[in-house]
Amino acid sequence: MYLFYEHELKKLLIHMGITPNYKGYGYIVSAMRIIFEEPDCLQHVTKELYPEIAKSYQTDWRAVERSIRIALLRSWDKESEKFQKLFGLWEKEPPSVAKFLSILYMYFLLEYEEKAI
Repeated sequence: MYLFYEHELKKLLIHMGITPNYKGYGYIVSAMRIIFEEPDCLQHVTKELYPEIAKSYQTDWRAVERSIRIALLRSWDKESEKFQKLFGLWEKEPPSVAKFLSILYMYFLLEYEEKAI
């Protein structure tokens, strides 16, 4: 099931300006893979999700969060209208990394629910 989402996720990230040249791109893809396997980890992003990603990339969990945040902020600066259109965000500030990952997860569940069943 996740393989379908992964392809769509990568297209969406590129559309939003989060491209593979950002370390955060790979971390987001990994995060979503983990989230689809274990949605409860969204409640423990700092204690479970970031460390698990960091372990697989042999880095620190803080580097994971920072890289995702940098990719997210650069994308927000250039493409904030796309955030609003895609996710219905009306905020003037970019979402936190944890909120962004939650929004992505819910977006795919709601947008592609019929295809996944």
